[in-house]
Amino acid sequence: MIDDLQPEGLDPLIRGDWGRSMTIKESTASTMDDAHSAASGAAADGHVVLADEQTRGRGAHGRHWVSPPGSDLYFSVVARPKLEPASTALVTLAAGLGVRDATASLLPGRVVQVKWPNDIWVDRRKCAGILVESRTLGSRIESAIIGVGLNVNRMHWPEELEGMATSLRAEGPGQETIDRPKVLAAVLFHMEQWVSRLAANGASVVVNALRPNLALRGERIRFEDGRGVFEGIDQNGAALVRTESGLRTLHAAHIEPLES
Repeated sequence: MIDDLQPEGLDPLIRGDWGRSMTIKESTASTMDDAHSAASGAAADGHVVLADEQTRGRGAHGRHWVSPPGSDLYFSVVARPKLEPASTALVTLAAGLGVRDATASLLPGRVVQVKWPNDIWVDRRKCAGILVESRTLGSRIESAIIGVGLNVNRMHWPEELEGMATSLRAEGPGQETIDRPKVLAAVLFHMEQWVSRLAANGASVVVNALRPNLALRGERIRFEDGRGVFEGIDQNGAALVRTESGLRTLHAAHIEPLES
């Protein structure tokens, strides 16, 4: 039994449409897979699949997302924005802005940034990750499944993540236990706001808001097949990297700070 993640505690906190419909599981393989199934079954826009534990949670680039029970948030949203299939990457950025804004609201005074394209950093340590997978119908997105893993109360990490990962509790004043329903409600509200703005106003509203909140701008970085200086993002949300051979535009890549 999940004591804190129950409908009676969650429902009064939901401020928008996302989360009004929700499936809550004690354990599942992957909320992304569950949300895809729900989308195929005509789940409404904003339906959420939430789990206390994932046994095969996944992140970007095929990575495994460690998902122990009792501490953090693992959920996926069935979104149905009126967008073209090419906009899937922008949905990732919009969702990332939402998670960033929610995190910043819960950690006043801390530096909360988006590490392009899908991680949330608090003082340069990873606190959350976003994964978006879309299915198309003709010339539009039929469903975009937005998966979020957010470290809320975890205080200990595998050796390979020590110094690289953090949580809301670890960064908060007094390191007191944080209410997961409150966090979930804040994240859903801010994500819905930004994805709605993207659908209504286009890429520029997301890109312009994201630019001042980007991690690693002006720093030397490495990516899959090169290195250079991360100069930010273009009007379509692609990364701009100044390399020895000129300016490169990265539409999909994993970037990291270049070790000195």
